[in-house]
Formats: sequence, structure tokens, C-alpha cells
Amino acid sequence: MTTVGEVVGELLMRNGRRAGDTYLIVADGNLNGTEPFVTTYPDRFLNVGIAEQNAVSIASGLAYNGKQVYLWNCSTFLLYRPFDQIRVDAAFARTRLRLIGTSSGLTRSASGIAHIAIEDIALMRALPNMTVVCPGDILEARQLLEQCHELDGPVYVRFGLENQDLPEIHEPGTRIAFGRAVTVTDGDDAALIATGNMLAVARGWVDEFAEAGLRVRLVSMPTIKPFDTAAVAALVAEGLPIITLEDHSVVGGLGSAMAEAIAGTGLGVPFRRVGVPDRYPYIVGTPDYLNDHFDIPGVPELLAWISNPAMSQPQEYVTP
Repeated sequence: MTTVGEVVGELLMRNGRRAGDTYLIVADGNLNGTEPFVTTYPDRFLNVGIAEQNAVSIASGLAYNGKQVYLWNCSTFLLYRPFDQIRVDAAFARTRLRLIGTSSGLTRSASGIAHIAIEDIALMRALPNMTVVCPGDILEARQLLEQCHELDGPVYVRFGLENQDLPEIHEPGTRIAFGRAVTVTDGDDAALIATGNMLAVARGWVDEFAEAGLRVRLVSMPTIKPFDTAAVAALVAEGLPIITLEDHSVVGGLGSAMAEAIAGTGLGVPFRRVGVPDRYPYIVGTPDYLNDHFDIPGVPELLAWISNPAMSQPQEYVTP
């Protein structure tokens, strides 16, 4: 198995050998797996210390002058304190900065609110010129990180725990592309749309649905911005009930992007968002503990909803 840090390290070494313009910047901490790049190209590595705003400005300055710059940190520290610098120095300036965020969502919730990033997708997708990517398995991570090289403007790449092995969800040889959804399993009873580290959870749910006699189509949405509205329109045209699953607030993330895309079709469809409700946890615990605290639904509740979405609460109907 391969961790998030190792995948990033592979990319840095490939780019480092290919051209002398690849830089890694961190604001304290260490991304395990990137050590080969740091030791091979020490003049292209910079640890600015606990100075997140400076990290973004330095990284943006290098990127603005033609360098391929990757800035890593836990998502809360990567984005929230230096948001003004990201907005002005990266997004407004269309700087080719690659923001690598880990410990997103509730993955590091046992460390408390300072490490809980449940608003990050909403913030980043609201920025003009920003691309937002949430790889859910090893193929998505490798291919989308490689494709970042060709993109203009900044990119936010969102991962779960940096030392966590990335799952293998897609069949070998599957092509992953920016702005495109990927169908993982077929089904005509409902569609389950997942992003990021929830893709592996969704894959397990589909198997549980099958044991209950329901064929649920699993669709991975590794790119939140740009969003694959054509894939959504195709699902709506089939009249399938749609469920989104994300490790993020239900406000502003995958569920909101999906609702906007559904509404844009001019058609109504049964729709349900599964994610963190619009409130903060005032307790500390593991992700599973907080999922229970938030009463985030699982397979039993969704089975009931798929069987009769008009009667099972809560529900949403997205109409123009």
C-alpha cells in the first residue's frame, strides 16, 4: 500500500528529475514520504516554521516566477489562517501554486476543532480561478496530481490523513481526468456520489445495499471544481434518487455542488446529502465517535430512504 505522503513524494521526485523548477514548502511539520526529494534537492525545499501566511506568500512568489511549487500542511493550517494570502497572492493572481492539504474533514478530530477542516471545500470552491480536487484512491491521487502540472492557476488538493494508505477502488487502467466523474459500479435503484476519503466508505455501502437487494450506482467525483454537470444531468435524466457522501459540511461542499447542478437541469429528483451537519462539535473524539454525535446516517437509514424517498425523512427535492 502507498500513503498520501509517498504519492506526493513520487510526484516531487519525477518533477524534480524532469526539470529544475520544482519546490516543496512546508510551514512546520513533515510530510512522510517526501524525504527523498528533500535530501536530493535540499535547495528546493523550505520549511518556514509556524508562519502559514508567509508560507503562502513565499510559495506564491516562487510560483509567479515560473516555479512548480507545492505547499503542504494540515488543511486547517494550510488554508484558514492564510486565507487572505491565498485569495490575493494565489487565486486573484492566477498563480500556479499547488496547495496539498491533509488531515481534512474529521480525520484528525481527536485533536479538537483546530484540526477539523469541514469548511475547506466551501472556501476554496468560492474562489475564482481555484481548482478543487479530492482524490479518493491511489489512481485518482497519482493521475490528478500529475495533471496539476498542466493547469493554470492555483489548485487545492484535499486528502485525509497523510500517513494513511490510499485504497485501491478503481480497476487498474482506469482513466481519471479533471472535471470528470467516474462510475465505479453500475446500478439502477439509486446513485451514490462520493468524494475524497469517503469513496472507500461508499464502496462498502454499495456492497451492503446489494446484500439488501438494491443495485446502487457508485460514482466518484474527485474534482469538485470544475464540477461534472454533464454527469449529473445524465443521472437526473434517468430519474435516479441521488445521495452524496462527503467528509465535509453539507453546506458548500459536494452536496451543495450537486444540488446546484441538479437545479440547473430544470428537473426535480429525490436528493439527500450525507455529511457533517451545519454545526461544530463541542466535544472531542474519533471520527466514528463524532459521526455518532452528529447522527450522520448510514446504510440502514439510506436503505429506508431509497425504498421510499417521499416518506423517509429528512429529504430534499431539488427543483428549478
